Amino acid sequence: MIDTAKRTVTAVALACLGIIAAPTAAEFSQQENIVYGHKHGLGLLMDIFTPAKQNGAGVIWTVSGGMNSSRRAIPRITKNPGFRALMDKGYTVFTVLHGSQPKFALQDIVEDLPRAVRHIRFHAKRYEIDGNRLGVTGRLSGGQLSLFLGTAAKGPNADAEQPVDRVSSRVQAVVAYFPGTDMVHFGKQNTTILEHFRSRGTKADATFDFHRWSRETSRFERVTDRQAQLKLYRDLSPITHITPDDPPVLLIHGTEDKIVPLQQSQVFQARLKKAGVPGELFVAKGKNHGWGKPLDGELEAFSGWFDRYLLKKK
Repeated sequence: MIDTAKRTVTAVALACLGIIAAPTAAEFSQQENIVYGHKHGLGLLMDIFTPAKQNGAGVIWTVSGGMNSSRRAIPRITKNPGFRALMDKGYTVFTVLHGSQPKFALQDIVEDLPRAVRHIRFHAKRYEIDGNRLGVTGRLSGGQLSLFLGTAAKGPNADAEQPVDRVSSRVQAVVAYFPGTDMVHFGKQNTTILEHFRSRGTKADATFDFHRWSRETSRFERVTDRQAQLKLYRDLSPITHITPDDPPVLLIHGTEDKIVPLQQSQVFQARLKKAGVPGELFVAKGKNHGWGKPLDGELEAFSGWFDRYLLKKK
């Protein structure tokens, strides 16, 4: 593991000598490959980015695209204007990797973020943050996983065997970019997310290759019954789990998104409103499934959402 303290000191020293340019904003240190849990004998990893001046709050950045999670995406995340805005404002950012398809299906993948939250909250003092001021954000499938965490996470469990599992996995704010929210009615009524993707020629079967333990065969068997599949789609959809005590949610979505229709954020926002949960939708006019340069007001909305709900009012 790279010594992050040495990395920071070395960079500053070289800058003073004029060998490299001195950092102008968002100076931070990075801890790599922190194990936050285990899954089928595999370590679940995250990196921790600590700004020069912490504000006491933390944001989990879900590293995910197409339900794949790779370290190769982390350098790109650190160049994202949203990430830089969080660093500038003093947020400690946790880039969390999850188990990926095709090794894991969605019913397994959704278990990872709650574990990461419990680990971070349990070790909040070590990371110099307030464990009760945690937010989550994600793009692509990371948006969907972030929303599922926001709506389906559970509170403390005093009876859990491991101390880390006794703390809550709930967060206090969510910002989700172009997320899937209702996998039963994806874009239109009675069209599942997999049917939508197949109609576009997008390969996503592995993510939704659901299996269940069979007492008859004493092994995991593929779920092929249509009604059983629909129940899994429903149970794994963020919109299913909305309750009045959910954290505030900001949705950011493009009007021309063909992969995840804008309808997914619209119906989710409507359900939040019905439940009395603070929620807003930032509509990116003319944008597809992702875009480069931030739009007018986007960064302010993104980081401002966390400011509003995670920072202590003075």
